[in-house]
Amino acid sequence: MSPTRLLAVAGLFATSVASAQVRDTTVRDTTVYELPPIEVVGSIQPDAGPTVGSGVPARVTTLGAEDVDAYEPRVLSDAVRQVAGFSTYDDLGSPYKLNISSRGFYSSPVVGLPQGVAVFLDGIRMNEPEASQINFDLLPMDHIQRIEVLSGNGSLLGRNALGGAINLVTTRGTGPPRANLELSGGSFGAARAEANVSGLTPGGVDWYVGGNYNREDGWRDVTGAEEYSGFVSGGKLGRTSGIRFQGLYADSYVMTAGSLPETIFASSPDSNLSANDYEDLWQFQGAVQGYRQVGTGKAAATVYFRRHRAERFNANQPDDPDVFGISYNSTFGFTGDYRWATLLSDNLALNLRGGVDGSISRVSIDIFADSTKFGGDRSLTTQVESPLWDVAPFLMADFTTGPATFSVGARYDYVRIPYENLLDPTADTVGVYEQFNPRLGVSVDVAAGASVFASWGKSFRSPAVIENACADPESPCPLPFALGDDPPLDPVTATTVEAGFRYATGSVALDGSVYHMNVRNDIFLTPYGGDEPSGSTIDGFFINLDRTRRVGFELGSAYRFAARHSVYLNYAVTRATFQSEAEIFSIRSLEEEEDEEEEDEVINPFPDDNEVNPGDRLPLVPDHVIKGGATVRIGRYFYVGADARYTGKQYLRGDEANVTDQLDDYIVADARVGVEFDRWEVSGVVTNLFQNRYAIFGTFNINQGNPAGPTIERFLSPGSERMFRLIVRTSLGGPRQTEGVDPD
Repeated sequence: MSPTRLLAVAGLFATSVASAQVRDTTVRDTTVYELPPIEVVGSIQPDAGPTVGSGVPARVTTLGAEDVDAYEPRVLSDAVRQVAGFSTYDDLGSPYKLNISSRGFYSSPVVGLPQGVAVFLDGIRMNEPEASQINFDLLPMDHIQRIEVLSGNGSLLGRNALGGAINLVTTRGTGPPRANLELSGGSFGAARAEANVSGLTPGGVDWYVGGNYNREDGWRDVTGAEEYSGFVSGGKLGRTSGIRFQGLYADSYVMTAGSLPETIFASSPDSNLSANDYEDLWQFQGAVQGYRQVGTGKAAATVYFRRHRAERFNANQPDDPDVFGISYNSTFGFTGDYRWATLLSDNLALNLRGGVDGSISRVSIDIFADSTKFGGDRSLTTQVESPLWDVAPFLMADFTTGPATFSVGARYDYVRIPYENLLDPTADTVGVYEQFNPRLGVSVDVAAGASVFASWGKSFRSPAVIENACADPESPCPLPFALGDDPPLDPVTATTVEAGFRYATGSVALDGSVYHMNVRNDIFLTPYGGDEPSGSTIDGFFINLDRTRRVGFELGSAYRFAARHSVYLNYAVTRATFQSEAEIFSIRSLEEEEDEEEEDEVINPFPDDNEVNPGDRLPLVPDHVIKGGATVRIGRYFYVGADARYTGKQYLRGDEANVTDQLDDYIVADARVGVEFDRWEVSGVVTNLFQNRYAIFGTFNINQGNPAGPTIERFLSPGSERMFRLIVRTSLGGPRQTEGVDPD
């Protein structure tokens, strides 16, 4: 589906409440579709589901404002950690740079990591154009009213929605003017301030202005972070027409730590061996959304502009130059559609929607080899521009007859990715990708509050600029220093079959699904020859791997007691496997050899074979993920809650052949306690309550500081230490906002 507005908010949330995974979502979602009709009909907020109407043939989880705020999330990965099937890992060594995994696909801030989960803000695609990465620390988490999570195939949502999609819906003003203020502080120098004012004028114009500041020193050495952002929106939404304006500014500076040699991980997990690494990001985005009654249907449009700047520094091994990179992205995007509904007969209703969306982006990338630690200077190794653009018409229809809703839809994506080498203008190339993604689905009401669904669909992602720029077997890239004018890779495509159920009453929510996904042309890095350097650089190139597969099931349950106590339990099994043979790059593949200058032998205690075979497991995809929690209300004012997450064993990156030990499984528990009175709320949050020590990420690298000489070791990223945080919230003016009420 085009990432645009809701046609039927009430119908979607009546369905998605059945798949809610959190404390009191059922009650809050009921509130959503009990709002006045003008709010429902006039909504221009986007949905993350695959169809319009109430018969949604997929798992759609909705997190309300209270769920988002429960643990004072820094970034999106904190907010979705309770959703069934989602897990996180951390290869940059910062809580602001966590990766999200869904069904063996990733959404990540790491440039160069394959991106298989799409992220939207009010229906606007937030994946950056050069590598489809997501900068979670630039998303306005302090101004989010709800989060919509689609688990699985997003055929109609465009690029990258292979393993799912996440849509963040921002807050807008309701009722008399009101101001909200939040202050918090805690462990490791954490301090945060957030404020917003909002309201709705007698003439029906809603407005919202908010901002926040956040800083912390970090629990690992030299891993501080500082962020600030501002968000404004305003508009007038009526029954037959409406318009809304939106602006976002965000700035983030984060120092990262990376993984540690296993010998250091065990004794000093707070160490940082790359203490100069940092990411300095800046972003501005403006958008206009509107709709108008045209004939018997409704036309709607979104236009947006985003400007993004990123500066990154990576400290390499002592013998190698460091890396400094700077990139600029400018994107102009648009979406337009027309939706129409009618009764074809007494028992057959049709909802029809068609439109087009697209974007035009300009990407500029400069990469320098930084030799200042050797007394040298920075030398420009790559200077690339890419004026890429994409366009995608789509059409979808829902036929409802009796208890059944049949859904059919299709989307055609055309993506053009030129590569302009400014250091060698004769070496320009163009990658063009065309993909037709159909989807079929059915949802059947089988009893009061109960339904079953099934779907089949295709989805895809086009190779990123960086992947295409390093894809020539005859001209490998000394990553991360150089990109080249290489032949384009093939797009990654996935075909998914899924079936499931959902059941919802006033106090119970149950849902589950089973899925089977065949993937073609997954993109991996492969080594060039057998003479790999013993330092930080990699001679390699990206390739398409013929076949991989994801199969699994997800179960979710939640119960809300009459006294407002609540419990939830989720369970997911994911089996992500290779289905064809290939050789995948790994530092572990280096043979023991002598360094000609230092006369040091690189010691490799691991099997050096990383040739994968059908059935081998993809790395960093846990078999089992279990999540559960409860909230207990004590009288009118007090509450306590606890949550726990179990993450199963998983193979390390670099062990695609599955020949070394897996990462240990682990359990993390969090707790919270709070008091609410009048316009005040004071709460305390503890994460990693029992101070568990665990590895959240693993790979292989050379430990140049090993007493025995340069040695290939497992490099592990430690999970966060126990952290405390005290939060104070208050509001002024207007009535106190009811928990979880969504103004849409």
